[in-house]
Amino acid sequence: MAQAQLGTLSQTTLLSATTGKLDVCLLPLWQKKLLLPSSTMLEVVSATEMKVAKKGKKSTVLGHVKWEDQEIPVVSFEILNGDAVPPAPQQLAVIFGVGLNEKLPHYAIALQSEPVTVKVKIAQLEDLEKAPVGPMEYLQVRYENTLVIIPDLDAVEAKILTLL
Repeated sequence: MAQAQLGTLSQTTLLSATTGKLDVCLLPLWQKKLLLPSSTMLEVVSATEMKVAKKGKKSTVLGHVKWEDQEIPVVSFEILNGDAVPPAPQQLAVIFGVGLNEKLPHYAIALQSEPVTVKVKIAQLEDLEKAPVGPMEYLQVRYENTLVIIPDLDAVEAKILTLL
C-alpha cells in the first residue's frame, strides 16, 4: 500500500493518481459525503455498539465504541467542522489515525449509512476551487455529480486530541 494513501488526500497523492486509480471510501454524513483513501478506513460497525457520552447533544465526542480491545472515541465530523448537529448515527467508520499518538491510534466517525468503496481516477474528480471549505475540510470536489469533501485529517485528528 502506498505510503501517500495513508494520510490526507494531499495534492501529491492526487497528482500521483493521474495514471492510475485510487481506492477510496465515500462516507455518508448527514448532508455531505467524505472522500477518504480506503487505507484509512479500517472497519464499519453499527452505531448501536456506541456508548453515548453524557455531555449532551452538542458534544463533538458522541461517545465511545469498543474496537479490538480498545475504547475509541466516536466523533461527528459535522460538529467538528462547525456545521449543524446531525441526526443520530446509523454506522461508525473506524479510522486509522495517522497523526495521532500511540495512546489514540484510532477513532470513529459517525455516519448516516453504509460507506461505499470505489476506484476513482483523478480525471473523475472536478475540483471546485472557489467552493468555501470548513476548518476540517481540505477541498470540495464533484464526483459523479455529487459534492464530496476531502477532509483535512491532520486538522480532524489534532482537534480530537484537544477534546480528550
